[in-house]
Amino acid sequence: MPTTEYNRLRTNIKKITKGFLSFDKRSDGNYSWQELMLCRAFISFCHAEFEHYLEESCLRVIAKAEKHWCRHGKPTTAIAALLAYRMPGPGTMPDKPSEQSSGNRLATLINNVITSQRSAVRRNHGIKPTNISQLFIPLGIKPNQVPNTLEIQLENFGKNRGDQVHQSSSVSLPNIRDPFDDELKEVNYLLDELLRLDSVICQLR
Repeated sequence: MPTTEYNRLRTNIKKITKGFLSFDKRSDGNYSWQELMLCRAFISFCHAEFEHYLEESCLRVIAKAEKHWCRHGKPTTAIAALLAYRMPGPGTMPDKPSEQSSGNRLATLINNVITSQRSAVRRNHGIKPTNISQLFIPLGIKPNQVPNTLEIQLENFGKNRGDQVHQSSSVSLPNIRDPFDDELKEVNYLLDELLRLDSVICQLR
């Protein structure tokens, strides 16, 4: 069953599609400058929604793992992964167990890596595979759990969006593909691929 975050993503993409691709498909591919500008905005806003979905999904896993730790005092797989990937270095060992400083206690170390991962989410800007790695590898996602087709789509869409927003309209608009046969189709395909990832994210804890 899709998560709340995924359902919100799909709803928002539908609204963006209705708002920006409100013109008719041109069989000859001869779209006006204004229509291409609307398609450019469509690509940018969809990218923002995909990025927000990934970040919110990451934060949900963090919150779930943190809640389990606080309630039961037992680290989950996500907490263990955070300790492996987000620890700045090995802790120092006191001469006696009773001499543990507050900074070297397990509870403090876990709090620190959770804070570090939340900071990584705030610093995130993008949806490419490298962004997926920074968001979800430290939460325990496995190599075979991210479809290769999704990685390819994320890389392509992220590059497409970058080409559109970081260049002038005179350069970027002629490179826009057919708004319906290509751009919208790619967005819908990415939505379907993210649904597969969504079921994997649900298992992270």
